[in-house]
Amino acid sequence: MKIKSIYILFLSVIALSSCSEDILNKKQDATIAAPSTIADYQYLLDGVEGGIINNAAGLYSFRSLGNYLSDESYATDANYTTYFSKKNLTKGALTWNNNLMFSDVTSLSEWDKQYKTILYANVALEGINSISPSNTEKSAWNTVKGMALFIRGQMYYNLSQFWAKPYSATTAANDQGIVLRNSSDADEVSTRSTVNATYNQIISDFKESLKYLSNTSSANTQISKVRPSKAAAYGALARTYLAMGDYNNVLAYSDSTLQLYSTLLDYNDLVDYGYIYALDNFNAETIHYSMDQGGAIGSEGGVWTVSDNLYSLYNDNDLRKSMFFMKNRRTGLLVWVGDYAAFSAFTGIAVDEMYLTRAEANARLGKTDAAMADLNALLVKRYKTDTFVNLTASTPADALNQILLERRKELANRGLRWTDIRRLNIPISRTVNGTVYTLSAGDSRYTLQIPAYVISASNGSIEQTK
Repeated sequence: MKIKSIYILFLSVIALSSCSEDILNKKQDATIAAPSTIADYQYLLDGVEGGIINNAAGLYSFRSLGNYLSDESYATDANYTTYFSKKNLTKGALTWNNNLMFSDVTSLSEWDKQYKTILYANVALEGINSISPSNTEKSAWNTVKGMALFIRGQMYYNLSQFWAKPYSATTAANDQGIVLRNSSDADEVSTRSTVNATYNQIISDFKESLKYLSNTSSANTQISKVRPSKAAAYGALARTYLAMGDYNNVLAYSDSTLQLYSTLLDYNDLVDYGYIYALDNFNAETIHYSMDQGGAIGSEGGVWTVSDNLYSLYNDNDLRKSMFFMKNRRTGLLVWVGDYAAFSAFTGIAVDEMYLTRAEANARLGKTDAAMADLNALLVKRYKTDTFVNLTASTPADALNQILLERRKELANRGLRWTDIRRLNIPISRTVNGTVYTLSAGDSRYTLQIPAYVISASNGSIEQTK
């Protein structure tokens, strides 16, 4: 494998701007110019520097664009005038204007960096498959192969939540999916798959990774949490099947996750410093760690404001109200503070999500008692000691409504709300500079346009979203 071929593939598949070749020419990439050993391929996936994962393929999972397309945040008129109105990207995101959003961008993290990660995964898979490991090498070989498969599936899933139509079993065979790149062959033409092919590939990658991954990542360290485990792959499958509405598989895989790892944090045990809670970056509730570093919105993310509608959902005895949010002392506006990724945005898989996922599956399958048991097991850890009273439900529909409400509260700012809006056909509105904009249930704008620079670089082989 020559580094030149990686350059060509990177530029042809991902369609980066002209500055990208300079980025690839950095010394850190030169060390993987000709990977040939198991350690080389692990390095490619980890980016280990100084004993910690520094620029790992699996560490970053760019989905923050979904936070701003959803109903979790908004921009004040003042911030709109000062920051957002000056860029088509931010104006388009605020108003769900698909034609405007990516009209003049020349690079987009949600696209570029995730396809770069897919490239790294493909290089690692092709390389590791050419190695016949000795008995002493088998564990390390398995780690590389399982991680590469998991990461590729993770990136495909993320991309599908923006550029594949929401899953519908009746139309998935014909609906537009994403570009699937399962080879490092630079001559392979990039075309869009169907939704059916997209989800089949995601599921295949996660299921295949199960053959190679260890059960859990027991240590609360960066390396152990960023490298995926079998529990993480089960969780990713549960998340994928939830987006598809396949609740039998949602139940099976969320349960498999929790059978392997089910530690919940009790928020009463966290230290409140008056402005932020002491929450470990790789805490015991994290099954697989990934984070978002700003994505498309970049530095403007800091001037988005938490939705008052979201904040009003929390009871005063709910510790999440003070743990997740605070008022900016200068502006008086609500901002995010509590997150499983410290000062970034957590996009990984955690135990709380799996409890809510299993609860939803049970409710949809008519198992009301089981659904409420999971919901209450989570919530008792989120309310001030001795203030929480177990919730009850008389019907599966009643249970489902309560679970979806708590899902919105518990998983805020994790890049999951946009998927929930798509799969649940939730209409949302926001007022931007005095004008009301609405995203209707089942709106075609649930699926984003592909940036023009990507279409251009593909020489027309990638079809624009219809």
